Amino acid sequence: MLLRTLPNLTAGWRDYQCEFLARWGRENCLIYGQALQAEFGPCVHTLSIRAAWGGSEYCHVGVRTLGVDDDNFLILNHGRVYSTSIHAQQPVESFAICFRPGLAESVYGAVTASLSDALANGDALQDQPVDFVEHLQAHEHAISPVLRFIKAHLLQGVADEAWYEEQLQFLLERMIEHRDRTIRRIQGLAFIRGATRREIYRRIGYATDYVHTCYMQPIDLPMLASVACLSKYYFLRLFTQVHGITPLAYLQRKRTAVAVRLLRTTRLTMSEVAARVGFAERSTLLRRIRRGTGLSAIEVRRYVAAEDSQRQPP
Repeated sequence: MLLRTLPNLTAGWRDYQCEFLARWGRENCLIYGQALQAEFGPCVHTLSIRAAWGGSEYCHVGVRTLGVDDDNFLILNHGRVYSTSIHAQQPVESFAICFRPGLAESVYGAVTASLSDALANGDALQDQPVDFVEHLQAHEHAISPVLRFIKAHLLQGVADEAWYEEQLQFLLERMIEHRDRTIRRIQGLAFIRGATRREIYRRIGYATDYVHTCYMQPIDLPMLASVACLSKYYFLRLFTQVHGITPLAYLQRKRTAVAVRLLRTTRLTMSEVAARVGFAERSTLLRRIRRGTGLSAIEVRRYVAAEDSQRQPP
C-alpha cells in the first residue's frame, strides 16, 4: 500500500477509511506526506520505521512522546499501539514504512542462517523473532540512505510493489545490522552484568529521547536524571559513559544543529532562531555555532546562498 498523502481517518472519509483499514496491518505500507497540522491514530502498528524532515513529527507511545526530526529516525516493534501528530509553523515531511507481518522474521532467519543451511533448506529457512531498540537513532550511513532512496522513488511515482518489497528487504538487513551494532555497544559498557547494561542503556535512552523531543524547553540535569529514574550523580556519570559527552553538551549540540538548519532554511532572525531552539540569548547561539561549525550565523546563510546560486540553471 503506497500513500503519497498523510491518511485522514475522520468520520467524513468513511469510504477511504474502510479501504485503508482493510489493508492496514496486513501488507507493507509506505506513507509520505507534508503537513502543518496532522493527527493519526492511536492504532496498532506492525514493525515500523519513521523519519521526518523540516521539523518534528511526534510519536505518542504509551506515556512517552518522541520527536522525530531531521537528526534521527525511530523504529517501533510489531504490535505497538501509538499515534502521531504534527503541529508546525512550516510544512514537515513525514515518511513511514510499516512492514507486513512476518517479513522481518523471514529476513532475520535468512541473515542468521549459515550458507550450508541456506543451500540445504532452500526457501524453508526457519523464521527468527527479532526486536529492535525503541529509541530515537541518529541518522547514519547504513539505514538513512536507503530511507531517502525509497522516499525518492515514492515521490517519483514508482508504483511497483514488487520493487518496494525488494527494497524493504534490503532496508531490514541494514536495520538488523544496526541493531546488532547497538547490542555490541551495550555489551561493551563497563558494567558487571548484561542485564544491568541493557537497563542502563534503556534509561539513558529515555533521557536522550527527551532531549531530542523537548530541546526547545528549559532542561537541566535534575530533570533529565528524573526522566531516566536515576540520581543526578549517577545519571551524569552514566550518560557521559554511554554518549562520550555530558548531558549539557549533548543538549547544546542538538540545539545548535537545529539552529543551523533554521538559519539555512528560513528567514528567521538570529534572535528568533535562538528563542525557538532554547538558547536564552542571541550571543549564546552565535558562540555555539562558531564552536560547532567554525562559521558565524551570517556566514552560514552566505554559504548556503552561494550553494543555491551555483545550483541554479544557467
